[in-house]
Amino acid sequence: MTPYSDFDYRVEPFTEDVAGRISWGNLGNIMLRCASMHAGLHGFGYEDMIKGHHVWVLSRLVIDIDERPRSGEPFSIRTWVDKLYRQFTDRHFSVLRPDGSAYGHASSIWALIDTETRLPADLTQLPEGSFADILMPGTTPPIAPMARMRMKEPQLVATHKAAYCDLDINGHVNSIRYIELMLNRLDADAVRSLGVRRIEVAYCLEAYCHDELQIWTAADEANPARTLFEIRKTTGEVVVKAAFTLRA
Repeated sequence: MTPYSDFDYRVEPFTEDVAGRISWGNLGNIMLRCASMHAGLHGFGYEDMIKGHHVWVLSRLVIDIDERPRSGEPFSIRTWVDKLYRQFTDRHFSVLRPDGSAYGHASSIWALIDTETRLPADLTQLPEGSFADILMPGTTPPIAPMARMRMKEPQLVATHKAAYCDLDINGHVNSIRYIELMLNRLDADAVRSLGVRRIEVAYCLEAYCHDELQIWTAADEANPARTLFEIRKTTGEVVVKAAFTLRA
């Protein structure tokens, strides 16, 4: 078994956005599904981990896509693990055409959380130290790391009360759902004509059903194509920090 896995898909009807390409929400959820399947193939997927009262939690996600597959087009997601730290692991993705060329890439950072103590597990010890067996050192995809996301004079642009359809299997607001909520606050005409090229998300705190979420935004003074976001609870706690970069 190779350390990486390829999973084949096609852009099915009703998974596209208004531009006729697979929507960011569907693409993001497919990536997370591929991460889960790859982990399961190697013995540390959701079903394996929940038996020991652990769940994977996404900490950082950067997606950099030149273009997304169009309606009806086949594509595949390749995913693999590059580095293992004591409490975190890197996981990467490539979105590939049938000829093997890349639409783009993504990088993510995950922690394994004890569901009882809410503390991160030591990944060098679970399960039985076998995480290191699938590492592919030196294979970080060719995308820039997450840049600073410091907002100046942010504006409150929307509120959202977390509800049933926002939740994942752990009862938290789905990681990709946050992306959709922020995408909806960008200028729709600009997104349709230019397209989003890069998404950067730092997940800071879990949100649950009935939580009142505030969406704050500000322009990036250093990059006019980049819009900064924070999603906060009404208590002021930051749940998510993010940046969306449009094509030039």
